[in-house]
Amino acid sequence: MKKVKPIVKNYNDEEIELISKKFNLTHISSRILLNRKLRTVEEINEFLYPNFNFFEDAKIYKDLEKGCKRIIEAINNKERILIYGDYDVDGVTSISQFVILLKKAGAVVSYYVPERENEGYGISRDFIEKITKDEIKMDLLITVDCGIAEVNTINEINNLSKEVIILDHHQCGDLLPAAYAVINPKQKDCPSKNKQLCAAGLSFKFLKHLNSFLNITDVENKLLELACLGTIADIVDLIGDNRIITYNGLKLINDTKIIGLKKLIEKAGIVDKIIESYHIGYILAPRINAAGRMSSAIKAIRLMLTEDENEAEYLAEELERLNLYRKQTESEIFNEAINKIEEDYLYKKNIIVVYGENWHEGVLGIVSSKITEKYEKPSIVISVKEGIGKGSARSLDYLNIYEALKSSEQYLSKYGGHKLAAGLTLNIENINQLYNELNKYIDKIALNELEYKELDVDSYIESKDITYRLYDEIYKFEPFGHGNHKPIFAIENVVVKDLRRVGKIGNHLSFKVEGYNNDIPVIGFGKIGLLEKILTKPSSLIVSITENEFRGNKKLQLVLINVEEKNKLDCDIDENKVKIINSVINKSKSKIIKTDIFRFVEKLNNLYNIKTTEEEVICILRKDESIEYVLKEDILYIKK
Repeated sequence: MKKVKPIVKNYNDEEIELISKKFNLTHISSRILLNRKLRTVEEINEFLYPNFNFFEDAKIYKDLEKGCKRIIEAINNKERILIYGDYDVDGVTSISQFVILLKKAGAVVSYYVPERENEGYGISRDFIEKITKDEIKMDLLITVDCGIAEVNTINEINNLSKEVIILDHHQCGDLLPAAYAVINPKQKDCPSKNKQLCAAGLSFKFLKHLNSFLNITDVENKLLELACLGTIADIVDLIGDNRIITYNGLKLINDTKIIGLKKLIEKAGIVDKIIESYHIGYILAPRINAAGRMSSAIKAIRLMLTEDENEAEYLAEELERLNLYRKQTESEIFNEAINKIEEDYLYKKNIIVVYGENWHEGVLGIVSSKITEKYEKPSIVISVKEGIGKGSARSLDYLNIYEALKSSEQYLSKYGGHKLAAGLTLNIENINQLYNELNKYIDKIALNELEYKELDVDSYIESKDITYRLYDEIYKFEPFGHGNHKPIFAIENVVVKDLRRVGKIGNHLSFKVEGYNNDIPVIGFGKIGLLEKILTKPSSLIVSITENEFRGNKKLQLVLINVEEKNKLDCDIDENKVKIINSVINKSKSKIIKTDIFRFVEKLNNLYNIKTTEEEVICILRKDESIEYVLKEDILYIKK
């Protein structure tokens, strides 16, 4: 694991003071706004008060008005409209928006979502065959969250005398499909500044403009809720129109009028919480996604559309069950993939490519994300069935995975995605060639990659800065997500106290840091791997600030993100304790001592009537060049 180096940008003191006075904010909060590239009063006002006055005019989008007029024509002529979308949250919420508005407008509308396992992403062959044989009847096809890469498929549909409107946000190829209308802000000739919209946000913008002609009442709030769900779940930058959608959508979700969403919130056990971006990203979205991953996304769409409370109850329970199944399946595949990576030393390559027979395709993306997080390298996880591999890729900021795959497209049957995530299909015999070519490609573009991991930090802070005033100011910057991350800080030269493991399986860390007036609690969720860094008197802790409520008492706490280590260990050594530890090591009959470090320290204190700490033990082991040791999470290995 690379060492971490916090990077804090410097700003002119006058610039910070100006923002502080104008908006009555602390200097730290002013720095946060500057880090978000907000300079002018207008930009900061739009960020702090993201209302629809700042919403970009839909009319400027290429083909948007053309698409709206075609739909109005279809409604008036009772043409059969079919909405075709992806099986993730973005696709589900986009389809649901279209169906809600068009049904209210009296349209003849239906929808189609492909099965992940059998049909895969995009416009499937099964669907083409069904419309060719007239098994599915339609006059106008609207694709949402897919279609932009389907040049040949759209030609086939055109040849069947059907017209197509594409709403997509994925990367555009050199050749665009010959659809009736193509609405995608990433088109070169689309003047929109909001290139980061997902399909759900784009659908909302499209339908909001369409409704300016239809004038359907009591519908746009539901569309906004769904757009908010899709936008947060799709991990797009929460800036510009996306911020307006999520900021206002979250207010509505907290008093949702969508029966299915209300039931889902109840099943997830967060009915008494203020729903924030975190709850959507980590609690609600996985449940909605579980339908498309483990069964059929139609269940999630039905949940969003139903107005029957009993049906909503049943479908919400079904999504809860599928999510539990998803977690179990994901865990099994992740463990199998890790074993392959470790056994074959795949982590030594520029990119990790791992595959297995009949891995469930619904969880490949999640597994790839976890592998990338664990090894800090791009990864591709592939499931092979009958000689065909289908995979998901995840990347890091230095590698555009879409462009990387494009450089090796001769080995791929199909691929698509964006900078940090992609999907692909290939023959099994091409996996090794793809692996080799991607490694060569990354060699060329990552020559200047640093040996340490730079981590952008909003500001250095001291313990006296951790107040409710700062916390309340930070809360105004919600919703947080990609492009507007939760503010993170570096606290230097901290004194760590009361360090212990917590959690059912002991994978969390809990401790305190010496504060200005009181000690400040710190929780490190899943951060047992940072234990040794914490024990070696780090240069700084990298944290976020949150509020913890326990038995009605509210208190600020820090959430550990990472640790900056010192280049040289600086600690005092008690020679008596050195002798005791050496004696314990020498008395062992085994060549390698394997022990839980917390129990090891407890044993030393009890047997030898001393008061040592885990920090002291690591300090002694590091200073003694005759001792070889490794601390892997909380397990200490000492070689005699």
